[in-house]
Amino acid sequence: MDLRIDAIPALIRKIALPASAGMLFSVLMNIVDTAYAGMLSATALAALSLAGPVFFLVLTVGIGTGQATNALVGNALGADQPERARHLALQSIAFATIISIIAALLVLAMLTPLLELMGGEDPYLQPARQYITVVLSGAALFSLSFSINGILNTRGDTKTYRNAQFAAVLANIALDPLFMFTFGLGVTGVAVATVLIQLGVVVYLFSVVLKLDFMRAPALQEFVPNIKAFTELAKQSIPTSLSMLLVAVGSVIIVAYVSRYGESAMAAYGVALRIEQLILLPVIGINIAALSLTGVNYGANQLQRVRTVFSTGVTYAVGLMVIGAFPLVMFGEQLMRLFTDEQAVVDIGVNYLKIEALILPAYAVTFLCSAMLQGLKRPQYTLYCNVFRQIIAQLLLFHLVVEVLELGISSVWYSVLAINWVMAGVIWWFYNKRINSIENDITLQPEQQPV
Repeated sequence: MDLRIDAIPALIRKIALPASAGMLFSVLMNIVDTAYAGMLSATALAALSLAGPVFFLVLTVGIGTGQATNALVGNALGADQPERARHLALQSIAFATIISIIAALLVLAMLTPLLELMGGEDPYLQPARQYITVVLSGAALFSLSFSINGILNTRGDTKTYRNAQFAAVLANIALDPLFMFTFGLGVTGVAVATVLIQLGVVVYLFSVVLKLDFMRAPALQEFVPNIKAFTELAKQSIPTSLSMLLVAVGSVIIVAYVSRYGESAMAAYGVALRIEQLILLPVIGINIAALSLTGVNYGANQLQRVRTVFSTGVTYAVGLMVIGAFPLVMFGEQLMRLFTDEQAVVDIGVNYLKIEALILPAYAVTFLCSAMLQGLKRPQYTLYCNVFRQIIAQLLLFHLVVEVLELGISSVWYSVLAINWVMAGVIWWFYNKRINSIENDITLQPEQQPV
């Protein structure tokens, strides 16, 4: 496929469908973990819920680097600069490795205070700590998979990641019970299986990326850090990583308030979050397509195609989320019972899913605008929105409904609903501001290249 020429709707479908399948298998990895943890106890489920946001703190580094790689390498390819694309791609691999190790060490040093800040307590505090410690040992592997996949996405290749994640799910189904039950490692066994599987994913992705026309036969010295390339990657990835970090911090804030309603609430939130992730998969696939297409076409100065990417993408995304809301409302209890039979956990989870159904279209708009802004080399706008959405608004509203008004746990879910719809409108405004600014600049200076 040619991202600069082929019809946009067809390209979005061709890129998004395998990408969504890949993310589906990635989420299934988490669901397998959750299902096996449920076989142990509600305490094990609560431990995974507590550990999740902390692990995501490290993943933000890899996610930011992967999206920066997609945008910058795609921009260079769109501008017919394959050597520059190669240089940035190889440097992104070195960049991802170094900063993910640093991030893992920082999180490990602050692990106990972080877990306690989130309201972690016995009996699920200790297994959560053990899980995170093991997973942090493989932090570089997760970042590398994001970065390498970002390179593949610039050529519209989302099938390779899909295939890797499918194999990973099958491996996880076998390895989780092996380490958890046969070797008696409990929740820690989930972490061991995760790290080993991620190693296999990275090896496979790298073997495929080396076959790309601009990536063949890299020399070892090409991975040596280059200050200029690292600076460019940092400028593009740090706002995205910080945005994702704020999402993680926002999750910590939510978990901290949810934990005040007890272990059942913690377990319900963790299970319902897995279900929510499944529903959001089509939107994530569309976002990957939008980022890839925007980066390449912006590099080629084809702004009308960029606008078509947005209009088509938002139509697909919102439509799919309206459809996705139906099973959350109609079959919430059945979905919750796939993971637990504890009635208190099921009741809280069903209530969450019904309110979540109303938030899904707002997520679609927010995620797509964020992808467009990344491709247009303005990831800082998403950062500004997340400062308010994840930190300021949540702290203010949660404090009001939980501590001042002393309302039930539903008040937390309704607060999330209000915040996300407001921010969907704000980030849409940021996207329009950016695309209009680029068009005005090109009108005034026809020879100007994207900056």
